[in-house]
Amino acid sequence: MSTTDEGRERKSQRRLTLSFLVCMVGPLVVGVILNALVRPGIATALGGERHSHSSGVRSQDTWWSFDADTVRQHPVLTGFLEASDGLIAVWTLAATVVILLLRWLVIVLMTRSRRA
Repeated sequence: MSTTDEGRERKSQRRLTLSFLVCMVGPLVVGVILNALVRPGIATALGGERHSHSSGVRSQDTWWSFDADTVRQHPVLTGFLEASDGLIAVWTLAATVVILLLRWLVIVLMTRSRRA
């Protein structure tokens, strides 16, 4: 294998590693930002009432409720905020799994096309 081929191989491996990290960490970062910053900010702006349920030493599930006028004016936002933090976390993990499976499928298809 020539030096150029080795360089291409290393660059390809770095790309694969980086894409794996982005697929793995990206959705989790989005979920944390949603639960820690975005949802509380929107809920406060809409005048929501915060509810929490502690199910253990470290975990606290939070959601908000709104009056009927606010729900009527902002049905999508209030529906999003009435879902618990735990549900958002589960959806984030599910998105991570789906993205990783799609990444794996793309890599398999690319490998097969190179061999053909």
